Amino acid sequence: MEEQNKIIGQFDKKKNPFKVPDNYFDDFSAQLEKKLEKIEVAPAPVIKKSFFAAHIQPLLYVAAVVTLLTGISYVAVQPMLQNINDEMKMAKNQESAAFPELSEDDYYDLMAEYDSDEMYELLSINE
Repeated sequence: MEEQNKIIGQFDKKKNPFKVPDNYFDDFSAQLEKKLEKIEVAPAPVIKKSFFAAHIQPLLYVAAVVTLLTGISYVAVQPMLQNINDEMKMAKNQESAAFPELSEDDYYDLMAEYDSDEMYELLSINE
C-alpha cells in the first residue's frame, strides 16, 4: 500500500508532463522552409492509356446505356401499345357491326328514300 502511494505521489496531476522548448515557435516557419527546400519533388508518372481504353471503351459504355434504356422503354411501353391496339380492334368491330358495308348502288338507293329536308338534317349532324 505504501509503495502504491509512493508511485502515485510521483505523478502530480496538476503538472503538465509535456513541454515545448523555449523559443520553438519563434523561428518555426524558417526552419520548416529550409527543410522543405531540401526535399526534391519527383514528377508525377505519366500514365498512357491504350487506344481501346481511351477511345473505344467510352463508346461501348454509351452504347450499353442506350441499349439498356431502349430495352427498358420497350418493356414499359409494349403493354400500353397492346392495349391501344386491342381497343382499336374492338372499336372497329363495333363500328363495322353497327354500320354494315354498303355497295355504291345500295347507298344511292338509301339516299333516294330521303327528301331534301331530311338530307339537310343529316348533313348538319355530320358537321
